[in-house]
Amino acid sequence: MPRALLFSLILFPAQLIAQCCSGGVPMSNNIGLPGADKGILQVNLTYDWNNLQNLKTESSSLNDNSRQRETHSFLLELGYSISDRLSIDLFIPMIRQERTIISTLGNVDFDKTQGLGDIVILPKYSLTDKIIIGAGIKIPTGHSDRTDDGLTLVADLQPGSGALDGVFYFAYSNYLTSRPSLGYFGNIIFRATGENDSYLGSSTYQFGNELQLIAGIADRFLVSKLQIDPSLKVRYREAGRDSFDQSEFPNSGGSFVFINPGISIVVSQALSWQINTSIPVHTFVDGTQLAPTLQINTGLLFRLNLKQKEFEL
Repeated sequence: MPRALLFSLILFPAQLIAQCCSGGVPMSNNIGLPGADKGILQVNLTYDWNNLQNLKTESSSLNDNSRQRETHSFLLELGYSISDRLSIDLFIPMIRQERTIISTLGNVDFDKTQGLGDIVILPKYSLTDKIIIGAGIKIPTGHSDRTDDGLTLVADLQPGSGALDGVFYFAYSNYLTSRPSLGYFGNIIFRATGENDSYLGSSTYQFGNELQLIAGIADRFLVSKLQIDPSLKVRYREAGRDSFDQSEFPNSGGSFVFINPGISIVVSQALSWQINTSIPVHTFVDGTQLAPTLQINTGLLFRLNLKQKEFEL
């Protein structure tokens, strides 16, 4: 297996864990397939489960178990290498959001939405074999006006944001010369949010801009005939405050630090399976909010050479 391909397969699982944004859609931290040679089509099928049940005021946890949020996401990401340097990714999410609130009398209020999320188109360019940059858009294809019992649900329960966003991507990767299977990497992902000018019919809503900084390591081991790739990364996420009708929306935004261990099994250079977790180690929210408790992400990555007539798994 060529070193560049082997290395990109090692690093890819470490880029998969998502964090809620864009109305709960795990978009920003999922985008960005690894680099590939000209004519390679990459297909990534992923399931992402995100649980939020730790109610916090700033960095302090509250003794309140009456609220819980879950997001179930089925993600399809396609990436095609037009040349050895230029590629384009297409990210299509299907979202199910759930919110449970238990009153002091024990009554349960359960809300849910589901449907197509916001699609991302991300052209990318490899400056070198170690550096990839990209700039794209998030298109408001997901509904942002879902209702439950006749009432329009709040923005962060909607499948989509109702706004056109800009997405900017930077990835760096390298390996140790003394141990070529051991790689280290860093990612910067920034989302500049647009404004939904038809929120609740005639109001405006804008999610806060989002920045994610990621650094990690990944290695490869042979276990019998299987190639096992463990990875570990640290992820920092900062979300700006949302705005409603041009005013800051309370209880939104914050900063988070996660530890993300993961493992991938490489069946062949055309197929790999990965599972990853995201564990919060530091949380600071503006006001009082439900904070991430645990995320699990698993999926299959297919790499097909369209220049060849036959594909081997």
